[in-house]
Order: sequence, then structure tokens, then C-alpha cells
Amino acid sequence: MGIDTELLKNLSYFEGCSPAELRWIKPYVFRKDVRESQVIVRQGDLCDTLSFVISGAVKVYKTSISGRQQILHIAQKGESFGEIGLFDDGPAPATMAAITPTILCQIKKDDLYRVLRKCPRVVTNALRVLAGRVRRDSRLVEELSFGQVINRVARLLLKYVEWETGSGIRLTQQDMANMVGSSREMVNKSLRYLEDRKALRTTRKGIEIMDRTLLEDIAEVPPAHDR
Repeated sequence: MGIDTELLKNLSYFEGCSPAELRWIKPYVFRKDVRESQVIVRQGDLCDTLSFVISGAVKVYKTSISGRQQILHIAQKGESFGEIGLFDDGPAPATMAAITPTILCQIKKDDLYRVLRKCPRVVTNALRVLAGRVRRDSRLVEELSFGQVINRVARLLLKYVEWETGSGIRLTQQDMANMVGSSREMVNKSLRYLEDRKALRTTRKGIEIMDRTLLEDIAEVPPAHDR
């Protein structure tokens, strides 16, 4: 199945491109179907392809020498991954693996550079994406350095609990531990604490938020106008 221009214009790098530009870019972009748990890029490998998530989700994570995972991000529909190794010619700084059956569209490095030379809008979009990545990773470092586990778990739930009933992604307690930089046991204790406070309820189907305001207070989420 080919990639059409309607799909391309909704991807972060190609937003705002003219119909003519999208038609010119289209032949360089191809589809890739990925199985659940399949590794797309492994930490330390050379990366010559930029990928975009069309459906499903991809976790981006680092693995320590001891084998412990730290999930840096979960890329969802429309998001890209693989830029760092592609742009600096170095090894991939993290592993990227599908959480669910996932459809990607991809563009090879040489073709991407050809597009960047011809389309200033794509250059601007790429800079915006990379700046957002730096901002996101800076927040992650801050949370890992200063936040308490219970705060980080509450923040995680506020961001991702809709997946339990939305796109079908189910985060295990180990996944959550990997994302907040803690152990599964600490995540389990945090969930029990939040359940005792009536902030949430755990069921066989997943986690249901019972009191979002309380969960936001525990997460120390700033008011919307401060975000």
C-alpha cells in the first residue's frame, strides 16, 4: 500500500507543505509494517532512516549495563523518531520498539536531505520537532532528578491512562516503572496509595481515574495558564 498526500500532510515534518510539495515528496516515503514488540532501531546501531508512526505506538528507551530499561518516550500517531542518529551520523542513542502492531512510514537519509534542500517548510518543521524533543527531554531529566515517585506516577497516569480504553495500549506496572525511573514495587505501592486516597480505581480492564483534581494535586501539575 502506498503513502498518499493526505496522510503526509498530517505528519510533523510535512505540515503546511503545499499540495505540489507533497506530491513531490510522496515517492520518497514508503510504508513499513511492524509486529508487536519488534525492535525497529537498536541502541548503538547506525540509523539511516527517519520513521513516522501512522498507527500503533513505539517506545523509545535506553538500557543500562545491568539490563534495566528507562523509557524516554512513547511515540504515537503522527510523531517521528530516529532523528538524532540520522542527523549527527552517530549511533542511535536509544532503542525503538513497537508496543502494538504498528504501521510506519519511513524516508531514507539521502532522500530526506534531498527534501530538506528543496522544501524550506520541512526544514522549519524539523527544527520545531527537534526543539520540542529537547524541551520534553529536559522535563524528563527534571522529573527524574527532583520528583518523588508518587508524583511521577500521578503525572504518568494523567498523560497515558486514556490509552487503557482508547487505542488499546495497556501499560504494565513494569512499563510504568521503566517510564518513571523506578522499580515495579515502588509503582505498585504508589498505585495502592492513590487507590487508598480514592484518586483512582484498578480493575481487570485497567486503571480508572476517580478524582482527577486530587490526582493533579498529587502530581503537582501547574494550572493550564502556567504550562
